[in-house]
Amino acid sequence: YFKAFTKQFTTGENYQAGADRELQTVRQMMIDFLQNHSQEVRPPACPPLDPVWSSDITSLFDKNSHHYTAIVFESNGSYVGREVILDLIQYENIVVRRALNSDKAFLEKLGVPSVPSCYLIQPNGSHGLISNLKPLRSFFSSYLKSLPGVRKKLLLPLQLPAQENKEEGTEIKVWKEFDKTKLYMADLESGLHFLLRVELATHKTLEGAELKTFKDFVTISAKV
Repeated sequence: YFKAFTKQFTTGENYQAGADRELQTVRQMMIDFLQNHSQEVRPPACPPLDPVWSSDITSLFDKNSHHYTAIVFESNGSYVGREVILDLIQYENIVVRRALNSDKAFLEKLGVPSVPSCYLIQPNGSHGLISNLKPLRSFFSSYLKSLPGVRKKLLLPLQLPAQENKEEGTEIKVWKEFDKTKLYMADLESGLHFLLRVELATHKTLEGAELKTFKDFVTISAKV
Protein backbone atom coordinates (compact mmCIF):
# COMPACT_ATOMS: atom_id res chain seq x y z
CA TYR A 1 0.00 0.00 0.00
CA PHE A 2 1.38 3.39 -1.03
CA LYS A 3 -0.03 6.38 0.86
CA ALA A 4 -1.01 9.47 -1.12
CA PHE A 5 1.45 12.39 -1.21
CA THR A 6 4.32 10.43 0.32
CA LYS A 7 7.34 12.73 0.18
CA GLN A 8 10.03 10.22 1.12
CA PHE A 9 11.00 7.18 -0.95
CA THR A 10 9.16 4.07 0.15
CA THR A 11 8.73 0.53 -1.09
CA GLY A 12 5.18 0.53 0.28
CA GLU A 13 3.65 -1.42 3.14
CA ASN A 14 2.64 -5.07 2.88
CA TYR A 15 -0.66 -6.25 4.32
CA GLN A 16 -2.14 -9.72 4.59
CA ALA A 17 -5.85 -9.82 3.78
CA GLY A 18 -6.28 -13.04 5.73
CA ALA A 19 -6.22 -16.72 4.94
CA ASP A 20 -9.58 -16.64 3.17
CA ARG A 21 -8.33 -14.39 0.32
CA GLU A 22 -11.93 -13.26 -0.14
CA LEU A 23 -12.55 -10.27 -2.42
CA GLN A 24 -14.80 -8.65 0.20
CA THR A 25 -11.99 -8.84 2.79
CA VAL A 26 -9.55 -7.09 0.45
CA ARG A 27 -12.16 -4.48 -0.53
CA GLN A 28 -12.90 -3.61 3.09
CA MET A 29 -9.20 -3.29 3.87
CA MET A 30 -8.78 -0.86 0.96
CA ILE A 31 -11.75 1.19 2.20
CA ASP A 32 -10.13 1.36 5.65
CA PHE A 33 -6.92 2.65 4.03
CA LEU A 34 -8.83 5.45 2.31
CA GLN A 35 -10.82 6.40 5.39
CA ASN A 36 -7.79 6.40 7.68
CA HIS A 37 -5.84 8.82 5.50
CA SER A 38 -5.27 11.97 7.54
CA GLN A 39 -7.14 15.03 6.28
CA GLU A 40 -3.93 16.79 5.19
CA VAL A 41 -2.84 14.03 2.82
CA ARG A 42 -6.20 12.66 1.73
CA PRO A 43 -6.39 12.19 -2.06
CA PRO A 44 -8.47 15.06 -3.50
CA ALA A 45 -10.67 12.65 -5.49
CA CYS A 46 -11.58 10.68 -2.37
CA PRO A 47 -14.93 11.74 -0.88
CA PRO A 48 -15.49 11.85 2.89
CA LEU A 49 -16.20 8.35 4.19
CA ASP A 50 -16.85 9.22 7.84
CA PRO A 51 -20.48 9.07 9.03
CA VAL A 52 -22.55 12.24 9.39
CA TRP A 53 -24.74 12.88 12.42
CA SER A 54 -28.43 13.69 12.78
CA SER A 55 -27.70 17.42 13.24
CA ASP A 56 -25.81 17.50 9.91
CA ILE A 57 -28.56 15.60 8.10
CA THR A 58 -31.37 17.81 9.46
CA SER A 59 -29.74 20.89 7.92
CA LEU A 60 -29.86 19.23 4.48
CA PHE A 61 -33.67 19.07 4.57
CA ASP A 62 -34.02 22.86 4.75
CA LYS A 63 -32.13 23.67 1.57
CA ASN A 64 -33.07 23.36 -2.07
CA SER A 65 -30.03 22.21 -4.04
CA HIS A 66 -29.22 21.34 -7.62
CA HIS A 67 -28.36 17.74 -6.79
CA TYR A 68 -29.70 14.67 -5.05
CA THR A 69 -28.41 13.74 -1.60
CA ALA A 70 -28.55 10.06 -0.65
CA ILE A 71 -27.95 8.96 2.93
CA VAL A 72 -27.20 5.31 3.64
CA PHE A 73 -28.24 4.42 7.20
CA GLU A 74 -26.30 1.45 8.52
CA SER A 75 -24.81 -0.20 11.58
CA ASN A 76 -21.36 0.64 12.87
CA GLY A 77 -19.65 -2.42 11.35
CA SER A 78 -21.29 -2.13 7.92
CA TYR A 79 -19.34 -1.21 4.77
CA VAL A 80 -22.39 -0.78 2.51
CA GLY A 81 -22.50 3.02 2.85
CA ARG A 82 -18.84 3.49 2.04
CA GLU A 83 -19.07 1.11 -0.91
CA VAL A 84 -22.03 3.05 -2.35
CA ILE A 85 -20.20 6.36 -1.80
CA LEU A 86 -17.22 5.04 -3.78
CA ASP A 87 -19.50 3.55 -6.47
CA LEU A 88 -20.98 7.01 -7.14
CA ILE A 89 -17.66 8.91 -7.24
CA GLN A 90 -17.76 9.09 -11.03
CA TYR A 91 -21.33 10.42 -11.15
CA GLU A 92 -22.52 14.01 -10.98
CA ASN A 93 -25.71 15.61 -9.64
CA ILE A 94 -25.67 13.33 -6.61
CA VAL A 95 -23.92 13.34 -3.24
CA VAL A 96 -23.85 10.20 -1.09
CA ARG A 97 -23.31 10.20 2.68
CA ARG A 98 -23.57 7.54 5.36
CA ALA A 99 -25.08 7.68 8.85
CA LEU A 100 -25.11 5.22 11.73
CA ASN A 101 -28.22 3.81 13.38
CA SER A 102 -27.12 4.78 16.90
CA ASP A 103 -29.72 7.60 17.07
CA LYS A 104 -32.85 5.43 17.27
CA ALA A 105 -35.22 8.36 17.82
CA PHE A 106 -33.96 10.09 14.66
CA LEU A 107 -34.39 6.92 12.57
CA GLU A 108 -37.90 6.53 13.92
CA LYS A 109 -38.69 10.15 13.04
CA LEU A 110 -37.53 9.58 9.44
CA GLY A 111 -39.36 6.25 9.19
CA VAL A 112 -36.24 4.10 8.78
CA PRO A 113 -37.36 0.68 10.08
CA SER A 114 -34.12 -1.27 9.55
CA VAL A 115 -30.56 -0.91 8.30
CA PRO A 116 -28.98 -0.75 5.84
CA SER A 117 -31.52 1.60 4.23
CA CYS A 118 -31.20 4.42 1.72
CA TYR A 119 -32.87 7.81 2.30
CA LEU A 120 -33.11 10.25 -0.61
CA ILE A 121 -33.35 14.06 -0.57
CA GLN A 122 -34.38 15.33 -4.01
CA PRO A 123 -33.28 18.63 -5.58
CA ASN A 124 -36.74 20.15 -5.00
CA GLY A 125 -36.46 19.46 -1.27
CA SER A 126 -38.82 16.47 -1.06
CA HIS A 127 -37.37 13.51 0.79
CA GLY A 128 -38.16 10.00 1.90
CA LEU A 129 -36.98 6.44 2.28
CA ILE A 130 -36.36 4.48 -0.91
CA SER A 131 -38.70 1.52 -0.52
CA ASN A 132 -38.80 -1.84 -2.31
CA LEU A 133 -35.00 -2.04 -2.49
CA LYS A 134 -33.03 -5.00 -1.24
CA PRO A 135 -30.60 -3.80 1.47
CA LEU A 136 -27.54 -4.48 -0.66
CA ARG A 137 -24.83 -2.26 -2.09
CA SER A 138 -25.58 -3.30 -5.70
CA PHE A 139 -29.28 -2.38 -5.42
CA PHE A 140 -28.58 1.00 -3.76
CA SER A 141 -25.90 1.95 -6.32
CA SER A 142 -27.92 0.85 -9.36
CA TYR A 143 -30.97 2.80 -8.20
CA LEU A 144 -29.01 6.01 -7.53
CA LYS A 145 -27.25 5.80 -10.91
CA SER A 146 -30.65 5.52 -12.65
CA LEU A 147 -32.10 8.74 -11.16
CA PRO A 148 -33.03 11.46 -13.72
CA GLY A 149 -30.09 13.81 -14.26
CA VAL A 150 -27.55 11.55 -12.56
CA ARG A 151 -24.88 10.74 -15.12
CA LYS A 152 -21.22 9.93 -15.41
CA LYS A 153 -18.88 12.89 -15.19
CA LEU A 154 -17.28 13.91 -18.45
CA LEU A 155 -13.56 13.21 -18.34
CA LEU A 156 -11.67 15.76 -20.42
CA PRO A 157 -8.65 14.53 -22.41
CA LEU A 158 -5.50 14.80 -20.31
CA GLN A 159 -3.21 17.49 -21.67
CA LEU A 160 0.50 17.26 -20.98
CA PRO A 161 2.90 20.09 -21.81
CA ALA A 162 5.55 19.07 -24.32
CA GLN A 163 9.21 19.56 -23.50
CA GLU A 164 10.40 23.04 -24.34
CA ASN A 165 12.21 23.48 -27.62
CA LYS A 166 13.71 26.94 -28.06
CA GLU A 167 13.63 26.72 -31.86
CA GLU A 168 10.10 25.36 -32.37
CA GLY A 169 8.49 26.82 -29.25
CA THR A 170 6.13 24.82 -27.02
CA GLU A 171 3.02 22.90 -27.91
CA ILE A 172 0.41 20.87 -26.02
CA LYS A 173 0.20 17.13 -26.64
CA VAL A 174 -3.28 15.66 -26.25
CA TRP A 175 -3.44 12.01 -25.23
CA LYS A 176 -5.17 9.73 -27.70
CA GLU A 177 -8.48 8.41 -26.49
CA PHE A 178 -8.47 4.75 -25.46
CA ASP A 179 -10.21 2.61 -28.10
CA LYS A 180 -12.31 -0.05 -26.31
CA THR A 181 -12.87 -1.95 -29.56
CA LYS A 182 -9.17 -2.79 -29.94
CA LEU A 183 -7.10 -5.39 -28.12
CA TYR A 184 -3.70 -4.09 -27.05
CA MET A 185 -0.57 -6.26 -26.98
CA ALA A 186 0.47 -4.66 -23.68
CA ASP A 187 -2.72 -5.97 -22.05
CA LEU A 188 -2.16 -9.48 -23.44
CA GLU A 189 1.42 -9.52 -22.19
CA SER A 190 0.38 -8.17 -18.80
CA GLY A 191 -2.36 -10.78 -18.46
CA LEU A 192 -0.03 -13.65 -19.40
CA HIS A 193 2.66 -12.36 -17.05
CA PHE A 194 0.23 -12.20 -14.13
CA LEU A 195 -1.24 -15.63 -14.85
CA LEU A 196 2.12 -17.39 -15.18
CA ARG A 197 4.19 -15.49 -12.61
CA VAL A 198 1.60 -14.69 -9.95
CA GLU A 199 -1.48 -16.89 -10.10
CA LEU A 200 0.33 -20.07 -11.18
CA ALA A 201 2.98 -19.44 -8.51
CA THR A 202 0.37 -19.90 -5.78
CA HIS A 203 0.25 -23.63 -6.70
CA LYS A 204 3.23 -25.69 -5.55
CA THR A 205 2.17 -28.58 -7.79
CA LEU A 206 -0.34 -29.19 -10.57
CA GLU A 207 -1.91 -32.55 -11.16
CA GLY A 208 -5.08 -34.18 -12.41
CA ALA A 209 -7.80 -31.84 -13.68
CA GLU A 210 -5.78 -28.71 -12.79
CA LEU A 211 -2.79 -29.91 -14.83
CA LYS A 212 -5.02 -30.79 -17.79
CA THR A 213 -6.66 -27.34 -17.63
CA PHE A 214 -3.26 -25.66 -17.66
CA LYS A 215 -2.05 -27.79 -20.59
CA ASP A 216 -5.21 -26.94 -22.54
CA PHE A 217 -4.68 -23.26 -21.83
CA VAL A 218 -1.08 -23.37 -23.08
CA THR A 219 -2.21 -25.22 -26.22
CA ILE A 220 -4.88 -22.62 -26.99
CA SER A 221 -2.46 -19.73 -26.27
CA ALA A 222 0.05 -21.24 -28.71
CA LYS A 223 -2.62 -21.60 -31.41
CA VAL A 224 -4.02 -18.08 -31.17
